[in-house]
Amino acid sequence: MQKENNLTVGQWCGQWFTANRHKWNGNTEGGYRNLIYSHILPNIGSVALSDLTKQTITDFYDSLQNRGLSARSVWCVHLLLRRCMDEAAREQFIPYNPVRLCREPRAEEYKTAPLRLGQLQRYLNAAEQLGVLPLIYTGLSSGLRQCELITLSWADFHVRYRYILKGRRLLTLNEKGAYLLTQIPKTNSPHVFHNPKTGAPYKLHEFYYLHKKILKDAGLPHIRFHDLRHTFATLALQNGVDVKTVSSMLGHYDAGFTLRTYTHATRQKQDEAAQTMGSFMAQVM
Repeated sequence: MQKENNLTVGQWCGQWFTANRHKWNGNTEGGYRNLIYSHILPNIGSVALSDLTKQTITDFYDSLQNRGLSARSVWCVHLLLRRCMDEAAREQFIPYNPVRLCREPRAEEYKTAPLRLGQLQRYLNAAEQLGVLPLIYTGLSSGLRQCELITLSWADFHVRYRYILKGRRLLTLNEKGAYLLTQIPKTNSPHVFHNPKTGAPYKLHEFYYLHKKILKDAGLPHIRFHDLRHTFATLALQNGVDVKTVSSMLGHYDAGFTLRTYTHATRQKQDEAAQTMGSFMAQVM
């Protein structure tokens, strides 16, 4: 039975954000805050939950696009609003989620090409020459964001450095990653990685210039460190790691988001599967 309520979309989204923010890391919380308070609340925040319709939501998406918001950003608004209204339906504030009746906005595919294996090896070799291989290898093999990587503390580790715990996110390091961490000199600092020039934990701009130096030494074109996270995800998917596992390692809240972001990788696996099945069928026909 539906509950009686006088909540608006803005009030409900604000309550939902406040109740759940402790579950997310800083980047996720900041992203959700921006989507809710910069886009959802100013546009449909005053609409009563009971009056939210498919047409209202479709018009909302159209207005965002007409004002120049990117297709991917509109898509992110859609995913967040859908998740938020799913909860409202479960709590029986609305009889159903009208967001699920809307056609999902199309987000452009990720266009930056990931590094090939040979390029990745050159990147790692350059990092080793600079004496920062443990830092870089940990980031590349676990899919951590740069802000997560440079703030990593020893308290996040347990079971002999085999796992990293980030809030509710559990990541696994491979044997080489675990070994490299044992080679880091212990200090009184709670942080794992320190800038050898300052002796203090890396600041974000210092890490940016370190990454730029590694690319230059390796003779690679400029890409963001975040693009190496995409390299991690693409290689994992192309080598048979399931989407749900990759999504969990990247810290995505929804495996569907991972699947859509890395369509190029999963499409390759689908092509390979089709070829395999074609060869098999040719033998039995």
